[in-house]
Amino acid sequence: MRARAALFVLSMIALAQPPAPPPEVDQALRARVNLFFQDFVDGKFFEAMDLVADQTKSEYIAQGKTPLKEFHIRDISYSNNFTKATVELQVKRVWNIQGQENIVDVPMKTTWKIEKDKWVWYQETAENAWLTPMGPSDVPLLQRNSDGTVKGMPQKITQDTITAAAQRILGQVTGVDRPEITLSPDKPSTEKVTFHNGAPGSIHLDLFPPNTPGLTVKLSKTDLNFGEDATLEIAYAPASGEAAPAPTNAFIVVEPFNQEYRVALNFGSPKPAPAK
Repeated sequence: MRARAALFVLSMIALAQPPAPPPEVDQALRARVNLFFQDFVDGKFFEAMDLVADQTKSEYIAQGKTPLKEFHIRDISYSNNFTKATVELQVKRVWNIQGQENIVDVPMKTTWKIEKDKWVWYQETAENAWLTPMGPSDVPLLQRNSDGTVKGMPQKITQDTITAAAQRILGQVTGVDRPEITLSPDKPSTEKVTFHNGAPGSIHLDLFPPNTPGLTVKLSKTDLNFGEDATLEIAYAPASGEAAPAPTNAFIVVEPFNQEYRVALNFGSPKPAPAK
């Protein structure tokens, strides 16, 4: 009975596991993934176009390109009878903060499919969605009037209409709600800053905290969809008798825009001793 039960459990486990891909399919995908990301390491972004799906070429051209130092494939999951795959990687990316090069080790998830008998990188978009530099957007496609003009679009483009449009876009605030905070220099204190994604798509945040003893800075989450928030948590615990630290900065870099946001960290004057 025990042997039968064990055999049953093993059979169920085997059924639950996805079938292994054909070796030639797996080898072909890994070779194409390695070619694609090696082009990013070598800075050959134009050459990588040959490994991009036709439907995604416009998005690839529009996206910001962040150089990579190195990469490796962590996992691959196949679907659609081994014609589509999700490839998870670990990459070392290069960010420049105030002229200083920083290397960040981050995970990356990419999607691939077979097109014209070859594996190519692509990004899915929902129906009636735009492709944007930061990924698929849920903004509906443009609607047109009976005469073919776009609804809501001014018929005469002037500098004033351009300025007004820019102000509306900037009104969809992307960034921090507090660019500066002050911590107590002589006792434990905490502050929070909210980062909001107002861009029509998903973004990734990389945090560059200062190296100040007793100071901890962390993000509640690093991947945000449109309209989502992340909390920057800052805490300072001074050592006994330690002098107040000098003002410093924490930086958040938004991918794929390669845009940085600075949060100034100050330390207030110590409270005077009570009079005797």
